[in-house]
Amino acid sequence: MLSEYGRGGVNKVAPRFAGFFVKAGITPNMITLFGMFATVVAAILLFGSGHLFAGAIIIALCTLFDLLDGAVARAGGLGSPYGALVDAVSDRVADGAILGSLVWYVVHDDPNNSLALVMLLVALTFSQVVSYSKARADAGGLATPGGLMERADRLVLVLLGAGLSGLGVPWALEIGVSLVAIGSVITVVQRVLGGRASYLKSTPQADAGRPPNEGQPES
Repeated sequence: MLSEYGRGGVNKVAPRFAGFFVKAGITPNMITLFGMFATVVAAILLFGSGHLFAGAIIIALCTLFDLLDGAVARAGGLGSPYGALVDAVSDRVADGAILGSLVWYVVHDDPNNSLALVMLLVALTFSQVVSYSKARADAGGLATPGGLMERADRLVLVLLGAGLSGLGVPWALEIGVSLVAIGSVITVVQRVLGGRASYLKSTPQADAGRPPNEGQPES
């Protein structure tokens, strides 16, 4: 949702900085990997040690690199399938580090907070499945909707919840991660149903009930 509304603004601002990086010889993959590394380090060192507000601010700044890599790729004509792969893998690593570090924080600093722990584990699992379901559908030639909660939505809610919790706002973390967990589950369902509708639309009625890879193990 947020990615749909925010993409226009990002596309207007990011190109203003992209030319500088292109002239400096900085590639999109360099930006992507640096942003991932900075996010992982900030998540482990700050979220993992209970500095939630500082962690939320630093990680939010790190995500700006994720907005620049695409702009630099377009400005320098450097876009490629390999770059898209690096970007996708980096996003998954960064997301896992953020949620995993929050799990570590809850386990060690607030072990009785069962709600936050359960919701974080659900969010950690299904946020990865959200991205995988899209990639798997695209690989099979199926059209799927963006769904209720894409990566930008998840990041905003998690960082907002963690940051407010770090300022002492009660239930902020629990509410933020619960929204991400529930929204991610809904998004996975939306994408699976969307993929099914796309499959039925493009497949003869006689074969509508049989998956295209029935009887074959998933690679």
